Amino acid sequence: MRPRILLGRSLISAGRFIQSLAVVVMKPRDLVEFTRRTYACPSDIEDWSRAELVDLGLNPDEKMLFEALPVRRGKTLVFGVGGGRVAIDLARRGFEVTGADFVPDMVEKTVANARDRGLSIEGVVQDLTTAELPSRAFDVIWLTPGLYSLVPTRKLRLRTLGRLRSSLTAQGFLVCGFYWDPDARRPSRGDIPRGVAKLLTLGNFGHQKGDVLLANIEFVHAFSSRGELEREFGDAGFETLSVNLPAGRGRGGAVLKARNA
Repeated sequence: MRPRILLGRSLISAGRFIQSLAVVVMKPRDLVEFTRRTYACPSDIEDWSRAELVDLGLNPDEKMLFEALPVRRGKTLVFGVGGGRVAIDLARRGFEVTGADFVPDMVEKTVANARDRGLSIEGVVQDLTTAELPSRAFDVIWLTPGLYSLVPTRKLRLRTLGRLRSSLTAQGFLVCGFYWDPDARRPSRGDIPRGVAKLLTLGNFGHQKGDVLLANIEFVHAFSSRGELEREFGDAGFETLSVNLPAGRGRGGAVLKARNA
């Protein structure tokens, strides 16, 4: 290989490794804010709110989750509501829907989009990881595609699930969207240097294999085994009723039932 091509490839690899350090030097709250700022960009707000996307309704994978959901009516909280694609579809199906998002303009777009279609959706501005929710208020809580994986660290995810569980009725259900990558736990040459960077910067001590900044725009924890998912759900007080996993890397989903305390 020509020396300059070799040098070019080496610099590209070095650049990728340096980028990968971002996920360990930022603490969990930094990672949440990093992601929020991405979605708060005006271009993202407009993209998630465009009519042709909103009117698609549930995608095929979400329809499979809906079919596994034992209820067809009730109070429903949709987290990560974006422009309202999922929330509006559920409202059309007869659910009483509240839409939540950590970007205020997304919530406003959802409410307006629903109104334009003759529907009523309540909107609230809430960060999933710090949400203050009424007790035993919802029959269904729906986390839109990939949303659960945007919560950094297992500790914070368990705390978040506990908060959601407290807001479900005694017979409540959680539809949980997450990222899936069966290769996420494979060893990497960068594991040790990333560990050193974490220590030197007093960064994210809850970092796990599978944590990445996806496309350098949002934090994601990619789950790599069904066992990992079900242990985490179980530790938070949920029974797993159904799981949809893609054949390769992508978004998956699960229907969970809150165990009675």
